[in-house]
Amino acid sequence: MQESVLGLDIGSKKIKAVLYSGSGLEGGRVLAAETVDIGEDGGFENALKKLAENSIFQNVSCCVLLPFDQVMFRQVYFPFRDDSKIRKALDFELEPLVFLPRDEIIADYFKTPSGHLLVAVAARKYIRDLINAVEENLTEVFAVDISPTALSLSSALWESKPEKSGMVVDIGDDCTIAAFYEDGALIQIRSFAFGGDLLTSALAEEMKIDGKKARQILIDPNREADTGSCADICRNFCQELKNTVEVMKISQALKKDPADILITGVGSLFASVRRELENYFSAPVSILDLANLRKIKIEENLKEKYQSQIMNTALAAALRVFSGRKSINFRQGEFAAKRKRFSAKEQLRWAAMIAAAIICLFIANQLLDFGLQARRLHVIKKQISFIFKKNYPDAPVMVDPLQQLKTKLAENRKVFGLQEGAREIAVADLLKEISRLVPSSVDMVISDFSYEGSVALIKGQTDSIDSVSRARNELMKSEYFKDVVMGQTSLKKDDAKVDFSLRIELK
Repeated sequence: MQESVLGLDIGSKKIKAVLYSGSGLEGGRVLAAETVDIGEDGGFENALKKLAENSIFQNVSCCVLLPFDQVMFRQVYFPFRDDSKIRKALDFELEPLVFLPRDEIIADYFKTPSGHLLVAVAARKYIRDLINAVEENLTEVFAVDISPTALSLSSALWESKPEKSGMVVDIGDDCTIAAFYEDGALIQIRSFAFGGDLLTSALAEEMKIDGKKARQILIDPNREADTGSCADICRNFCQELKNTVEVMKISQALKKDPADILITGVGSLFASVRRELENYFSAPVSILDLANLRKIKIEENLKEKYQSQIMNTALAAALRVFSGRKSINFRQGEFAAKRKRFSAKEQLRWAAMIAAAIICLFIANQLLDFGLQARRLHVIKKQISFIFKKNYPDAPVMVDPLQQLKTKLAENRKVFGLQEGAREIAVADLLKEISRLVPSSVDMVISDFSYEGSVALIKGQTDSIDSVSRARNELMKSEYFKDVVMGQTSLKKDDAKVDFSLRIELK
């Protein structure tokens, strides 16, 4: 099922918004993308209101990424791994490690392979104000995350080679964030005082030009290596990043040097930064294009607004709901997302609609069931009539077929003398016995013969009643016959013949 999710990356200067529609991490579409300058639009809430002018951003679920300067990271260790115990003890463990009182912070964490917890901490007041502002001015918030975790989980760089180590470096305007992963898990996050604004200011001052021209020079892909202050700033950053990796290796938080370096953000557009990173780490440096990595289609009308290096974080926020892995979420506890409450009037309206639908379905079901039952009854009646006429063709009328057939069967049993233990004689033997015993002088023609159970019925014609008696007397001499009874006899007028019937009961 397709779901539309809004990813909102809130920076210190800009808000980036991406609306993603899809049913998973791959194969969806970016329906809308927007970047709003907080300063130019008169503050954070006004910037949200400007986004809300585009109705496509309203009435959808939203994942918000916090500005990195509002989050503190700490690493702690507990001798137990049970989440319920960790959450009870976490605030007490963090109290001496952060500058805010315990009741004014909210924290969430990752479990690292080394057994430590990577904890993200933010101020409760800031989270409360942020959620209220977004929900009052734009749309509902289902999660509050941070960009490094959203980027790492949405790109899932370790899926193909879980044993590899690497880092995702998000070079923003005023801050750079590095997320380190190894053994299929995120293990550390670090921030650095390095960004696109710092390089732009240095180049503008060095070349005596304005910031716009300096930025255009920096993003020129054909630009040669930096010199002067820009080169020093890049080298200092790369050296600081490399020192961080060495410290992590010494502390055994990281086992080996990063084999892959993925960069995003405005700084990834600077060729000089990519070159310095490659020189310092001797590892391939690639630019993250999350939409291309996840085979996500960008609408044609968004080509100018959507620049992958800039919008990766907002897209990662939208994809967070589909990642299937645990991420940081400050929308918990007192800030946990609540279901929307419907008004009593709206509840009654929905209840009435549902009740009407149920009643209609019930009536339709009853009518349909009645029609099917009537049709089935008609078919059964036809079958009963067919069976009755087949087995009782001379019945005057069918009133109670079951009782009538039972009565007929009882009569037949009585007439034919059906009983258990009757002696079984082959029909051919029975006819042979009758032919042997009837005198040859008796002119007798058998026109009907029936044999069932221990009774045989013979009907035919002869020349006189005496002949019937003689035949009956001779048949009584058979060792097979228990009794021979003469039935009704009648004289035919046309040819002076006698119709007779004999009932032979076998021994």
